[in-house]
Amino acid sequence: MLVHGLGGTGTRLWRSQIADLAAEARSGRSEVTPGPYTIDLLADDLRSLVDALELGRVALLAHSLGGSIALAYASRSPASVRALVGVGAPVGFPDQARAGLAARAEIVEADGMAAVAETVATNGVSPTFREHSPEQFQELIAMLAANDPAGYAAQCRALVDLDLAGRLGEIEAPVLFIAGDRDGVSPPAVTEANAALVPDGRGVLVEDCGHILPWEKPDALARAAWPFLREHR
Repeated sequence: MLVHGLGGTGTRLWRSQIADLAAEARSGRSEVTPGPYTIDLLADDLRSLVDALELGRVALLAHSLGGSIALAYASRSPASVRALVGVGAPVGFPDQARAGLAARAEIVEADGMAAVAETVATNGVSPTFREHSPEQFQELIAMLAANDPAGYAAQCRALVDLDLAGRLGEIEAPVLFIAGDRDGVSPPAVTEANAALVPDGRGVLVEDCGHILPWEKPDALARAAWPFLREHR
């Protein structure tokens, strides 16, 4: 299962990965439901989807907030997860970042997604990507700007309270943490520290890449994620 992060949509954020899996996968999307949310509530939603589709033990590829949801799910239902790749997946934030998320929620509720979309996109990718792939960068801004402000704000507030570090030891599945070396949400040192908290965890860094790795360097993600997930099918 592919689980997108804050501001993403499954069919757009994961477009390269869906193409990779076209011969063996199905895709879909859901509507935005009103908040407030918590990470555990969103993990319960993921469990409900897995059960409704009768998927059994799943392999998860999850980005950012989606990675937090997947990690929470794997800690709450360890026997239900076969393997997990967390891409730029945070398990908690310093106080300054929590305050920034709370402020961003208020901004989008007051002024809409256009007020933050370009800033979020700029902070989410490397300068190299912005310089060499301007059209894709503009597409990223457009995807973020198209979010429902109320749903986006509710997800920001769910992240304010994120605290999973103490639960990573409950995960039984092998977990690969992968992040860009310019990721400001899950920096290299944090990525490596999180991997060390999982009994069967490991970390991989992608050079010259920001937080939105599935969009910026899908080939590098494929080289790391697919062999790992297929190893544990």
